[in-house]
Amino acid sequence: MTLPSDTGGIAAMGEINGVLHLIGNSAIYRVQLADEIDPQRTNITIPNTYQRVLSYGTEHFFVRQILMTARRLFNNNVLDPALDCSVGINLSFEALLDMAVMYAIINKMRDKLQQASEEIKNIAAEQRSMKIPSIGDVRSEAKVFLQKADHVTAALFNIAKLFYGSTIDRHRFESLHILISKKYGEDTPFAKFLKTAVPFLKFVRNARNAMEHPDKTKGIKITDILLLPSGEFKPPSIEIVHPETPQSPISFIVLMEQITNQLASVFEIMLAHLCGVNVQSFAGMSLVVIEYDENQQKAFKCRYGYASRIGNKLVPFG
Repeated sequence: MTLPSDTGGIAAMGEINGVLHLIGNSAIYRVQLADEIDPQRTNITIPNTYQRVLSYGTEHFFVRQILMTARRLFNNNVLDPALDCSVGINLSFEALLDMAVMYAIINKMRDKLQQASEEIKNIAAEQRSMKIPSIGDVRSEAKVFLQKADHVTAALFNIAKLFYGSTIDRHRFESLHILISKKYGEDTPFAKFLKTAVPFLKFVRNARNAMEHPDKTKGIKITDILLLPSGEFKPPSIEIVHPETPQSPISFIVLMEQITNQLASVFEIMLAHLCGVNVQSFAGMSLVVIEYDENQQKAFKCRYGYASRIGNKLVPFG
């Protein structure tokens, strides 16, 4: 079978949602063999196929932090056999697809801002009037972005439910924080991480609700490019009005970048903690989740994985 030429090199391959996927450095492809398409072989001319599903690969931070981390950690050899690791990988992949849309919106906004910047250089006031460039429908972009960000948090919550079931159903991540604090202790690394991560995850959820269900107490205020009294131009901005998690006016692209970067990081670290506190021994070996060194991260295309202690050394496992 001829492989696609734009993957940047195949970093890994494996099943996602029941179908083989090739994970490259610059793209991800879905692969179907002729026998899968036509099991009865009623048409001998049916070829093997591959189809690009994502134009991002392991050279992009969020692919490593979300999908590659999930592939490395969701391993039924070391987690409870009753836990369906394939579901964890599938949920992570769905989150990755949403994250890719967020990243694409950021890149689109960067391009439009660059174009507007070039236009601004050539702007001159004529008879006390001036045409100001615009980005376009910033509100629509913001709505899609916040929807996708909330979808990522929902996928992460559903992954947590794989481990703890309905005990964390009611208050989403707040209930997970309470459970982990009681089960392992408030001063454990997982509980401390959740203490800092939950407010951010709540902010993402509240921002989407403010966008989609505005009322007297919550809503989103968005501006396009503005001319300031100083004569300078202000890029599109967003303000989130919410009684619990407000955000004062900030550059729209700056906020999007902050949310994207932090959400990918929270996803990655949450997976490491969830698997770390639930890892079981393998063939008598005690295992832990570790942060790989620089060379190991290059080899495995992710930051976290399992290790066993041999003497005074932690040796990567799996």
